[in-house]
Amino acid sequence: MPKKNPEHTTHPDIEFKACADATLGIEIEFQLLDPITLDLTDGISSLLNSYPETPEIKPEMTQCSVEINSKVCANIRELEADVMSLARTLKERCDSLGMALCTAGTHPFCRRPVGITPQPRYLAIGEKMAYLSRRLKTFALHVHVGMPSGDVALAVMTLLKPYLPILLALSASSPFWEGEDTGCSSFRQRFLAVMRDYGVPPSFSTWSDFAEFFCHTRTAGLSAICRDIHWDLRPSPGFGTLEVRVMDALPTVRENIMMAALTYTLIVYLLHCYEQGALGHIPPQHWWMEKMNHFNASCWGLNADYIVDNQGHSHPMKAVIQETFQKLTPTALELGTTDYLRHLENHLADKPSYLRQRRLFQESGSLRTVAATLVRELEEELATR
Repeated sequence: MPKKNPEHTTHPDIEFKACADATLGIEIEFQLLDPITLDLTDGISSLLNSYPETPEIKPEMTQCSVEINSKVCANIRELEADVMSLARTLKERCDSLGMALCTAGTHPFCRRPVGITPQPRYLAIGEKMAYLSRRLKTFALHVHVGMPSGDVALAVMTLLKPYLPILLALSASSPFWEGEDTGCSSFRQRFLAVMRDYGVPPSFSTWSDFAEFFCHTRTAGLSAICRDIHWDLRPSPGFGTLEVRVMDALPTVRENIMMAALTYTLIVYLLHCYEQGALGHIPPQHWWMEKMNHFNASCWGLNADYIVDNQGHSHPMKAVIQETFQKLTPTALELGTTDYLRHLENHLADKPSYLRQRRLFQESGSLRTVAATLVRELEEELATR
């Protein structure tokens, strides 16, 4: 992709720190488990106190979660190497502290409330969220892609919204909640839907429009910083990125990297469309259709129907995904993501995590076996060098 001159989109209160290139970064949220019971454990404080020198390993709101943040990467292979190294470091540290580690959109059977990480920001949020904060046992994959300006970030955000159900269906990894088979592919999304500021974002014409909106939310006491807005897709002005937050965390690092490769390719494809004055191959839809597609993907995953226009016509999700992969072929070749997308199409499209977990439970009758398999999949991957 040709370089652009960095452009700083300013507002009296918010500055978008633009990126000259479409840089790439990710965040993966992991589950901290008791190695005997395989239930969630509130272990983040001991983990951070023992190893304070690694800023890429960070707390989340709940004490049973830990997050790794990649560096800013120029391409997908650099990202994969960085994240694999971070995940191995995290696994070694958890082992030394007597904790197990895994990841998926939710834990299969934990029923108890979890502790809030004792940091001022999280404690303040927890107080506002009350009961919900201690039930926030969800784990996500977030992908950041650098944008040349705030205006462009918001334009691409609008173009990307119809594709969020595709990313959700492919990454869905949370069929269980508190010991129950929910019947959903991503119950994480259904739980988050009860929160005040999760889900599909609104659209904005300019950065000034978004900045004015954010200032109003701050005046209303709803948010202090942009990170307090938890949409499934949002601008991240401090990083100069568009941040995709719709996806469940997946059981292995490689699966998360494959989803990052797809997200990266899709955003750059849409950036090219914007530069050419065109829409993506799935045009923006009425907000209600976007909401319904999001709901369908979270419930039925790859077997969902996808509403393709505002007249209500629909196609099978798998057909929409296949068409999307075809449209992304030239951009994937440009970015070096072709192999990742091919592996994603062959792997997750046929063996999505939510179905793997559900089949394992049907065969074993044990949600503990599901948790043990999640731990083992990650352990075996990180043991391979």
